[in-house]
Amino acid sequence: MQWTHEQSPIIQSEAPKLLIQAGAGSGKTTTLVGYAQHHSRLRILYLCYNKSVEIAARGRFPRNVVNKTAHGLAYAVYGTQFSHKQTNNLRLTDIARAIDTQDWELVRDVLTTLNNYMASADDLIERCHFPRFRDRPMLTSAQERYLKQALAAAMGIWMRMTDLQDTAVQITHDGYLKLYQLSKPDLSQRFDCVLLDEGQDVNPVIADIVRIQNIRKVAVGDRHQQIYRFRGAEDALNASWMAGAEKHYLTQSFRFGPAVAHVANIILSYKGETRKLQGLGEKTLVKKALPVGLPHRTYIHRTVIGVIENALCLVTEKPKIYWVGGIDSYSVRDLEDLFYFSRQQRDLVQNKKLLRDYRDYAQYVEIAEVSQDSEMIRSIKIINMYPDLPQRILALRSCTVDKELDATITLTSAHKSKGLEWDFVGLFDDFTSDPLSPDIDPGRRDDELNLLYVAVTRAMKILAINSLVLSIMERYVDALAPGARQARG
Repeated sequence: MQWTHEQSPIIQSEAPKLLIQAGAGSGKTTTLVGYAQHHSRLRILYLCYNKSVEIAARGRFPRNVVNKTAHGLAYAVYGTQFSHKQTNNLRLTDIARAIDTQDWELVRDVLTTLNNYMASADDLIERCHFPRFRDRPMLTSAQERYLKQALAAAMGIWMRMTDLQDTAVQITHDGYLKLYQLSKPDLSQRFDCVLLDEGQDVNPVIADIVRIQNIRKVAVGDRHQQIYRFRGAEDALNASWMAGAEKHYLTQSFRFGPAVAHVANIILSYKGETRKLQGLGEKTLVKKALPVGLPHRTYIHRTVIGVIENALCLVTEKPKIYWVGGIDSYSVRDLEDLFYFSRQQRDLVQNKKLLRDYRDYAQYVEIAEVSQDSEMIRSIKIINMYPDLPQRILALRSCTVDKELDATITLTSAHKSKGLEWDFVGLFDDFTSDPLSPDIDPGRRDDELNLLYVAVTRAMKILAINSLVLSIMERYVDALAPGARQARG
């Protein structure tokens, strides 16, 4: 294979620490495969960020590479031990039952504290994991008592989660990953090198596992695609343990042409990026709407509500819909149950846990308002919006296909679109937070700009921008040439 002038030095590098900043569509995986082939004598661990990437990697990397997620590594050691008491996540009601309280604010704080701890590299549950009073240098006596109560409850839950005999409190996948990190695993007996993919969005637990390894480290990612900071993800590409690494850039995108690259560069300019992304793919068009008659369309949304709302509108066309991650990953089944619960049709609720956890729908609404749980609030909004929700969901399911090759429409959130690409992409108009607002927090601004950057760089042939991206582009032009917009008018 003919490598580019950016790829060749990466592939041939012998550096003990190698850092690769790879723009969207710049062939980072192909470059890593080339690196593994060139270093065929090294036993390499390719640390993937999810299971689907791991499966795809098996067909691309040579035999000297083992492809694993961090959870996969942890499962072999701890996950198997806890297989009898595993759950995907802990709910508010699980915590309330475990600490025997109806104080839903406390329950929410305990759950958040516990999740923050499991996502951290810290050994113990401490004050830094409790978010409510994080920005307060001094606390009142009442606040100190509340803090101690919440921390003690979180510690108690963690002890019960990690107790093999206590099946009343289950352990999450992040729970056994945390146990694995706390054990300080030494991977040097099995591997000579670790390739850390998506290094800009690494859980601190995973980052710590990589940090302590005394083997060659290769970290690859794109700091502008960091979109999971809200989950506690950190940018390992900028971590202290990667200081002194040999640094390279992949700026040539083979996914799209100059037009999409131009949109992406405008977005990144508001983050202060001066290194331009080059669009070397086939010609890409940027429009305000996708043309009619396309064989397939993909819509990218900011929110789960946006996905569902768009789907409920599109269903009248009787399309064949593919949902990235599956239709039920968008809370559709839970919504249906909650709808029946709200109408006191308890016999139609499939997930009986809902009936056990809440006395009635009024209590569900009350807990949602008190705890400000975003998932619960989102569900209530949709139920209020669609009184015929079960019929609409039935129509959606009848339009749903399992294989994207059979679809005429693909629906996804911006977060789930990461790492994927399509010919014809439209951005749904639910990106409502303006990242250029003078009132926005700098961290939130970068998060929203990163999401937009990820979304626009999924398109290979046609990109249909939404009103927010159009507004950002217009403001960019106006800033370069004041009065240009009036002249265009």
